[in-house]
Amino acid sequence: MTLGGLFGRIALQMFFGFVLVLFAGEGLYWIVAFFLTIPAIGLSVLIFGPLEYISARLGARWLAWIAMPFVGALCPRLVALVDSNPNFAAGVHDLSHLSTMAGVLWTLSSVIVAYLQLPIVPDKRLFD
Repeated sequence: MTLGGLFGRIALQMFFGFVLVLFAGEGLYWIVAFFLTIPAIGLSVLIFGPLEYISARLGARWLAWIAMPFVGALCPRLVALVDSNPNFAAGVHDLSHLSTMAGVLWTLSSVIVAYLQLPIVPDKRLFD
C-alpha cells in the first residue's frame, strides 16, 4: 500500500465517521464522530495498514478484511494486560467498542478501495 493509499483510507474512514453523525442526528454528535475517527487514524497507521500489507504480500487480503474488526477489539485488551491502572481496565470495554468500529471502518474502506481498483468493464452494447 502506498502512502497515498493510506491517506485515502483515512479519508474514507473520516467520511464514514461523519456519515454516522448524519444518521445519529444533529447537534453535538459531530464530537462523537471526531472521537471515533481519531483512534481509527492511529490504528490505521500503526496496526491495520501493516497487517493488510502483510496479508496482501501473502495473497490473503480477504483474511485481513475478516480479521480487522477483531484485531481492533483486541488491541485495547492487550494494552490492559500490560497496564496495571484499574481506571484504564474499567474503560477497556468502551475502548474495545471504539476500536472495533475503527476496524469496521477500515474494512469498509478497504473493500471500497478494492472495488474502485477493478478494471472498468466496457458496455457490450457499444461494441459489435
